Amino acid sequence: MKLEDIGFLCVLTKEVIDECNLFTCGDDPDMDEFFCKDALDYTKFRMGKSYCFRLIDNPKEIIACFTVSNDSIRLFDLGSSKKNKMWKEISNREKRLSRYPGVLIGRLAVASKYANKGIGTDVIRFIKEWFVDEDNRSGCRLAIVDAKNKPNVLQFYQKKCHFKFLFKSEEDEFRYMHLHDDKCCDKQAIHLNTRLMYCDLLAED
Repeated sequence: MKLEDIGFLCVLTKEVIDECNLFTCGDDPDMDEFFCKDALDYTKFRMGKSYCFRLIDNPKEIIACFTVSNDSIRLFDLGSSKKNKMWKEISNREKRLSRYPGVLIGRLAVASKYANKGIGTDVIRFIKEWFVDEDNRSGCRLAIVDAKNKPNVLQFYQKKCHFKFLFKSEEDEFRYMHLHDDKCCDKQAIHLNTRLMYCDLLAED
């Protein structure tokens, strides 16, 4: 089952939500609530824009939803080794930038009926192709996710979607997120709810 064979893309609006069947991904009530309610406020206040794929044969059925927004990765805030590695990976060798523009995939959910059918992978592939298309209105080099720190979620992004961790350890990522926090303690036990991951949109899978 391929997404492009069964679904079509549209902006997630109040009209779409009202005319479609209730969307649920089955195992995450917060995600369901976001796409059924909160996503509209994100769009209104320009914090993110949500889209959905609807079933061609039954447009009232939503297959998957996702939210995207502008983002970037600040290389000068990374350690020297990671900074140099990323420069080597993504630099055009003519100019090294202090930050690289990207698209943040803030939310992604697949309807429970279509779980484990490769739909999530197809959505990520679509977003990647969408943002490197020549008609894209702004520069975008990276796809970025703040993935839930759960083995199955991290494995999905790593193995199926070819994302990499921005930081090797949760401790390094915690320090990056709290660079200007005087209360940050290096000795405390760290467990993050999410992990930052990225993918170079010009790299071959």
